[in-house]
Amino acid sequence: MSAGDEYHSLNSSDTTPNNQQPRSIDDFLDSAYRHGQSQIHYHSGPASTFLYILQRWRYHIVFLALGLANSGDSAEMGCTSYILSSSNFQHDILQDGNQDGGEVDFAKRGAAIASAHFGGMLVSGLLSGVLADVWGRRSTLLLGLTCNTIVGTLSAMARNATELCLLRFTCGLGLGMVISGVVTLSAEISPPSRRGRFMTLVASCYTLGFLYISLWAVIVFKGSGSGNWRLFMFVNVMPTIIAALLVTLFVPESPRFYLCRGRLREAVE
Repeated sequence: MSAGDEYHSLNSSDTTPNNQQPRSIDDFLDSAYRHGQSQIHYHSGPASTFLYILQRWRYHIVFLALGLANSGDSAEMGCTSYILSSSNFQHDILQDGNQDGGEVDFAKRGAAIASAHFGGMLVSGLLSGVLADVWGRRSTLLLGLTCNTIVGTLSAMARNATELCLLRFTCGLGLGMVISGVVTLSAEISPPSRRGRFMTLVASCYTLGFLYISLWAVIVFKGSGSGNWRLFMFVNVMPTIIAALLVTLFVPESPRFYLCRGRLREAVE
């Protein structure tokens, strides 16, 4: 069935025979996922095999992108505890007057930096769902990834605790948008027959983000904790940068989002 035929069937429910149930969006998602396999079965050949492999890998790349976005979220959330334990970070950001021998202010500066992104997530959590419904799931996800890419890079260049607190709060805004986009897209573009598998794959990447940043903490800070915390913050943003590129290139908008707005052809395509 071509995209035009599917569009016609969606837009012409009044012509559906009495003995045939209307097809849901989940039926179309499952058909799209299985279409390549049926083409190989009935039309075997090098070209069909290549198209099938490309289609199946595209699905995996889509969910790899969503998984990386989830990993980037957890990496941003977990990085603060590592930089707070860095002696160089304490000297550059937490120490009064940045002078040797000055008091390291964990109670105010350290606590503010550690909690700033949670404040941003609280605000974003209340608003990002509405934004995803109005503007689109993919657009919301890309906005969050772009925000965290910029803010994460700027965090590596922060000169004082005030700048870093503002950047971490803004990062929290991006984290909430990424969570909203990742969860919704994972559910709405996955075929129902594989939905549990794909969503579990994306969710498990959240743990991978913590493992990723833990490994880099060992490499950068070593045993003494005196490594380059600015390098660590830059490395921390790499999963988010890669995810933003993959989402831009491969992840489509949710067909359910288009259907809710009556944009049937875009939903099918």
